[in-house]
Amino acid sequence: MPSRKCFCPVTHVIFDCDGTLMDSEVIYLRAVQEILDRFGITYNTTDHTHHLGMPVDTFSQAIVQEMNLPIKKEEFLEIFQSLSNRYLANVPLLPGVKDLILHLHEYRIPFCIATSSGRELFKLKAKPHKDIMLAFHHVVCGDDPQLPIGRGKPKPDIFLLAASRFNPPADPKKCLIFEDSPAGLRGGMESGSQVVFIPQPHVTKEQRKGATLVLKSMTEFKPELFGLPAFGNCSKFEFG
Repeated sequence: MPSRKCFCPVTHVIFDCDGTLMDSEVIYLRAVQEILDRFGITYNTTDHTHHLGMPVDTFSQAIVQEMNLPIKKEEFLEIFQSLSNRYLANVPLLPGVKDLILHLHEYRIPFCIATSSGRELFKLKAKPHKDIMLAFHHVVCGDDPQLPIGRGKPKPDIFLLAASRFNPPADPKKCLIFEDSPAGLRGGMESGSQVVFIPQPHVTKEQRKGATLVLKSMTEFKPELFGLPAFGNCSKFEFG
């Protein structure tokens, strides 16, 4: 259960997408294993932990090198994206996500997404949730032209860029980041923001170090810990 300790108040919220808002990491794991099956290689959740949150280009390079695959990074990436596009068309939101988004929107707390996914892949995942996506102030993707090549997570650049695009720009120290990956956690910490970490079960204790708060699910989050309005008993409206 989360601590009752009060943390520093925040004014803005930045969400990662895969594994934080959407239950997509299991789909990526499935896609990688389907590729590696061709070479008789097993790819498990522990392996996947090391690649969570990486930009897809970096991720593809890492898989090809670490698994010693007899194909080039570009070929792996093409196959991986094709499989991902097929499986991600109906990816669900994770528990507690919709309630928190509606709550923040109701109280006019600005929030956005900072995802390592490319814009086209993000649009595919977001399509079934277009009503909820309307509530986000903006989305920064891993292929954003203002994000320097090689500066994806665990570098802080994507979070700093996301904070700068609020109107007016937000102080990163006043932003609360939600992440599920060790790479995202490190990037969020380096940006100067507080990080609520909701890791996959196989993420190690060592990989959770430095998080402001560690939760098992978004359903455990208490906004008042960070100076945000607490959940009330009023019924939530729907977008549409």
